[in-house]
This record gives sequence, structure tokens and C-alpha cells, in this order.
Amino acid sequence: MNFAKYFVLGLFLTSNAHAYLSIAESGELDPQGKYQVGVEPQLLTNKGGGANVNVFIDTAISESSSARVSMGAGAVDFNAFASFKFIPFPDVDNQPSMGFRAGAGIARDEEQNLLQLQFSPLVSKKFDTEYGLAVPYLAVPFTFLNTKEENLVATNLSIGSEFHYVDWDQVTLGAEAGVDLNKSYSYISIFATFPFESQKGFGN
Repeated sequence: MNFAKYFVLGLFLTSNAHAYLSIAESGELDPQGKYQVGVEPQLLTNKGGGANVNVFIDTAISESSSARVSMGAGAVDFNAFASFKFIPFPDVDNQPSMGFRAGAGIARDEEQNLLQLQFSPLVSKKFDTEYGLAVPYLAVPFTFLNTKEENLVATNLSIGSEFHYVDWDQVTLGAEAGVDLNKSYSYISIFATFPFESQKGFGN
């Protein structure tokens, strides 16, 4: 009941707090026991702009889930976030992968301390190309922001793609654009991930 009240209030409050978190991952999952590290520069394109740099580490938990821990700094002075990705419907034949990512984190933005809770429906689809595997994805993150003064809900649309170049077993590249729907930063980001082991798994 309280969450519903905060959600309604968040649609109408004027605030200096805005959601900035990107997704930077598709619905694909690495095999259990594999890890990867990544780096993501992010350019904020509205509400004063600026740039962030995030680093993260991923690990598979099961055949349908994984976890990520990330930290970053920049226009948002400091942020730390942990998330859980669950993909109950994998990418099979003509069916895209479908699931969600949920997480929580803290941030320091100018004079504000932020507590963040996020839920993101996530859809992606693999496409083989002459140059490698492309995995475009779409997510709609809903981010509950708690500050000392208020609570609000921010929303944005995240569209991106991973790209696994045919000759680069050790790196995955990606790009993402975020569009402000409600109290969020719009942004453009690029990212690269590096597995601890060279063999990647995509459920095939």
C-alpha cells in the first residue's frame, strides 16, 4: 500500500533526484562457474548533462539467472548497485528471451544521498551476422528513489545491443541509449565485457 502511495506521489513531485542507471546487458546468460568484468562509460544528455564511468562484475547463478555488482562515479558522484537477472523464457527458435532484472543500490548525487530499488522487464533476441552475434535488447526500468526529503518513481526506456565479434572470443562490445519517460536521465553508453575464461555460452 505504501509503495502504491509513493508511486502516485512520484508522478507529480518536482525533484532534483533522477534515475540514471543503465541496463548494459541482454537476456543472454553465461554458463555457471564463469565470470566476466566490464566497463561502461555513460554520457548523460539531459538535465544538465555530464558523464559517468561504471565498472561491474557478473556471475551466473543458474541456467536462468545471474547476478551483477557495479560501482561508478562521475556526474553522479558515487554509485554502487547489485542486481539479479532472471530469464525464465530463453531465446529459442523465433521466441526472444524474456525476463527481468531487479536490484538495489545507493548513490551520492551532489548533496543528495539516494537509495535505489529497480525492477526492469527485459527482452532480447540473438541474430547471427557475417561479423558475429548481435543481441539487441529492450528494457523498461522502474526505479524507486528514496531521499531524505522525498520518495519518487522514475521510468525510462533502454534500447541497446551486445555484439560478439566473430574473431574476439575474449571481449563483448555493446551500446545503449536511454530515453527519459519520467524523472530520468536520457543517456548514451558503450560497454565492453571480458570473461575470466575465453569460452562463451549462449544456450546453443
